[in-house]
Amino acid sequence: MNRHIAAGLFVSGIFAALITWVAANDAFAEGGFALLASTVFGLAAGLCIGGLIAANFALLSFEEKETQEVVAHRETAAHLPV
Repeated sequence: MNRHIAAGLFVSGIFAALITWVAANDAFAEGGFALLASTVFGLAAGLCIGGLIAANFALLSFEEKETQEVVAHRETAAHLPV
């Protein structure tokens, strides 16, 4: 796995967990279905935004591969006949 993709998955996982925790923490005092709904909503939002972050890292990896040019060398004579 490319280091950019691994870093993207790591960062997006942390971001998704943080958003889910914040959403659940806000509704913790209410409990019940409010807590469940906030947790599910926070998880969905975190996964969506985390997916965008991971996609940015994947595009960075793709662009980095694209800029590496392969140069073909052809051997020719040092002195061409005139």
